[in-house]
Amino acid sequence: MRVWTILSLLAVAVSAGYAQEQDQETPKESPKPPVQLEAKKIALYPWSFAENERGTNEQAVRTVQELLRRSFEDRAGLEIIPEGRCRSVWLQLGNDNISLTYEEPGQLPQLPSPKKLLEFGEALGADYVCAGTVSWRVRSVWVGLGPKTKAEATVNVIIVDVKKREIVVDVRDFSSGSSKAEKWYETAGALLVSWGITLFSGGPKTPHMQRAGVIAVGAAIEPFFAATGRKID
Repeated sequence: MRVWTILSLLAVAVSAGYAQEQDQETPKESPKPPVQLEAKKIALYPWSFAENERGTNEQAVRTVQELLRRSFEDRAGLEIIPEGRCRSVWLQLGNDNISLTYEEPGQLPQLPSPKKLLEFGEALGADYVCAGTVSWRVRSVWVGLGPKTKAEATVNVIIVDVKKREIVVDVRDFSSGSSKAEKWYETAGALLVSWGITLFSGGPKTPHMQRAGVIAVGAAIEPFFAATGRKID
């Protein structure tokens, strides 16, 4: 009985030693770092703006640009490609220079073709390209005992999915005064405030232009955030 006890203890010791040796010989894999997913990129180019009163309002333009940036960054998690790089690649491809602002709406260029935007996006390394125009019509109407400023914005916008070679959004002559635009604003008001974009309805023409531009552009690009595109032939 004592012999069997000794043999059992020896067997356990040998087994433990073998297991320890195996652990030392087999290197343990170090934990792998988490995979860093690269954010998709979008080019907000080319965009052009004009109003019917000479000297397009720069503050209204900046407000629309901020709306575009925050929409694609915060709602879609996209990285905005710097405008300077976009312009450089656009011109390298032999395209005409497109200004940010024009004196009158009639001078605004036509939107580039989907094929041209696709070529641009591929050369730029973008996942999406968003191009558009905004024209404002500002007028003064007599209400009650005095004049009241009114502004309407008309938007053309096209968004191309470069990787899928699809048109995701294609909106033409979309007005801020449409019921669809006003309905979008009713649901997006809280989101705009969280971005620091506050729209006023009174006062001089600038807030009226800001409001009209944001409502028209915001409603026009809304389909992007739940869109199914069509192929570019």
